[in-house]
Amino acid sequence: MIVVGVSGVAYADEGGTSFWTPGSFGSMAAVPTSPGWSVTAFHIHSNTRQAGAATFAQDPVLGLLPANAMATPFARQYNQSNQDYITPTYTFREPVLGAQLALGVTVQAGVTQATLSGKWLGVTTLPSGKAPFAQFGTRDEAISGLGDIAPEATLKWSSGVHNFIAYASVNMPAGQFNPNRLPNIGAGHWAVDGGGGYTYYNQKRGWEFSGVLGFTYNFIDPQSKYQDGIDMHFDWAGSYAFNDKVSVGAVGYAFRQISCDSGVGDTIGCVASQIFGVGPQVTYNFPVDEWQGSLNFKVYKEFGAQNRAEGWNGWITLTLNPPAPPS
Repeated sequence: MIVVGVSGVAYADEGGTSFWTPGSFGSMAAVPTSPGWSVTAFHIHSNTRQAGAATFAQDPVLGLLPANAMATPFARQYNQSNQDYITPTYTFREPVLGAQLALGVTVQAGVTQATLSGKWLGVTTLPSGKAPFAQFGTRDEAISGLGDIAPEATLKWSSGVHNFIAYASVNMPAGQFNPNRLPNIGAGHWAVDGGGGYTYYNQKRGWEFSGVLGFTYNFIDPQSKYQDGIDMHFDWAGSYAFNDKVSVGAVGYAFRQISCDSGVGDTIGCVASQIFGVGPQVTYNFPVDEWQGSLNFKVYKEFGAQNRAEGWNGWITLTLNPPAPPS
């Protein structure tokens, strides 16, 4: 739920990215867990690309043109990142509002790289007349380090095969963000996110389906004076358990910005970003002494992007839960 950003004034949401990482909720999202301490660690590898003409044209080096040239930029930005997250969580034994309360915090570290490659195509005015003009350029940047911090609280209710969740999360800007840099680790601003969802879990038949809807309100970026609009996101997952160890299924997400960006730093007007993703998943459960371990693999192929980078991303998630209390 902590963003790895790529700057670029041509995209809705600052840099075309958001605080909420689509895909953060998966299978069993609303199912209560054993009380006590648990920990979730996950690694995300992503490859995306996006049009970068505006960023290319405004670059202090790549955007320079001879005084006698008139040209149009054509550019694309390629982004690659490897991010690691860890979320320790404490689940309370005593119910709150008839639900199971859990408090956790997510911290991030990673490496991200961006390459902006483009060209100018146009004409130059010479004493002998006009002549075709072409100019090429490439810019590479990479950054590594710690990202933002995101505390989260969840409430989970269960009634037979029906499970419900309500959650709230806060982004605390502690990462390395610079609006003038291509890659970033962190959103660069405060944000609050909240929502709810449902999980159908029939343990006897082995079927499970989860869906969680959330909304993000973004505060203004103090460096760039840019404020992202309100984001809406929906994560879903379904799986079938062959036994108590192995399950397979599908995952997906939908993301849409539902209000305009604003602030003094917003120079692109009212545009909205969106992205969709879908892919397979497989989960393997195993014991760790008296604890229960779970290893999940999932891959998303993105499509339908608007004003946002598009590509694919793969997740490896390890969860360690405390032993179940005696009946």
